[in-house]
Amino acid sequence: MKLYLKRENLIHNMEYLRRSKGKEVLPVVKANAYGHGMEEIVQILYDNGQREFAVARYVEAERILKMGLKGLKILIFESVGDLSLVKDREELEISANTYEELEKIIDFGIDSKRVQVKIDFGFGRNGVLLRDLQRLKEYIEEKQLNFRGIYSHLFAVNYEEGLEYIGKFHEILRYLGKERFQMIHLQNSAGVLNFDCEDVTHLRVGMLIYGLQEVGFYDENLKQVFSLEGRVAGVRDVSESRYIAYGTKEELGFLNTKYIAKIKIGYADGFLKINEKSNCLINNKEFPVVIVSMDNTFIEVDTSVKEGDRVVLYHDISKSVAHNGMNIYEMLTLLSPRLEREII
Repeated sequence: MKLYLKRENLIHNMEYLRRSKGKEVLPVVKANAYGHGMEEIVQILYDNGQREFAVARYVEAERILKMGLKGLKILIFESVGDLSLVKDREELEISANTYEELEKIIDFGIDSKRVQVKIDFGFGRNGVLLRDLQRLKEYIEEKQLNFRGIYSHLFAVNYEEGLEYIGKFHEILRYLGKERFQMIHLQNSAGVLNFDCEDVTHLRVGMLIYGLQEVGFYDENLKQVFSLEGRVAGVRDVSESRYIAYGTKEELGFLNTKYIAKIKIGYADGFLKINEKSNCLINNKEFPVVIVSMDNTFIEVDTSVKEGDRVVLYHDISKSVAHNGMNIYEMLTLLSPRLEREII
């Protein structure tokens, strides 16, 4: 089994978002590019002219730097505990997630033009608290600081609240001095679909560039980038056996199963046992997953299925999400590096 990545769909999604919103796109490639493969996704985007990326942690930025690409700017969302790791790496931009952290960064000798200030609207995550805005303003003016950027986060808010937070963000920009910030971003993926924000310079987008969407946040113009598929590794007649792989037919709930196909993916690859009794697609026909072991998955099939036939997993995202009780990007981020990624 492989995770196939459709290059043209990824590029289409980036260009569609830029064109439809009239803003630059800051692609979020954290969590192994939402499971797609960080190096593969970064390389595709880099070859298409993208030079700015965002990740959650320093170790993710380090992976990108090891690719040896030139002219990159990588924003790290989470606080970097050891600032010596980033001080002399001009490609790296860091977040100031509290007022005190900003002071520490500046005192450490890191240029404010490599810093992005995050504002916390009370979501309990991180960012400079609203009560510290006056201190922040006084500090900026005292030090005459100009920054790489400023940002916040819209998530799990209804439409009216979203408009309210956008208005507050607008006020903060005016209060601190919008001209001091080169990059301004506010919307997450759902926010990009639901809201327009005149002040922002960039759309900070994760799942949308991969064509992953949730109920209530849907744009038919976006195209899915991944396809998880492979070939049947073998078919066995188990009509005379009590067992299928590691369990009895009765225990597994497949008492009348006659034929089993094996595919080379298991929970060690991030295809979890929760997928048991979901459906996969073989030769455009749905068949049920019987059991997921560490290295292999076994599927109940009929006589139409042969060794070498094409198998597609997660072929119907809505059904997979309903069966597993997980968002598709949760399922994809679980897929391990052991599972090969291939750009097509």
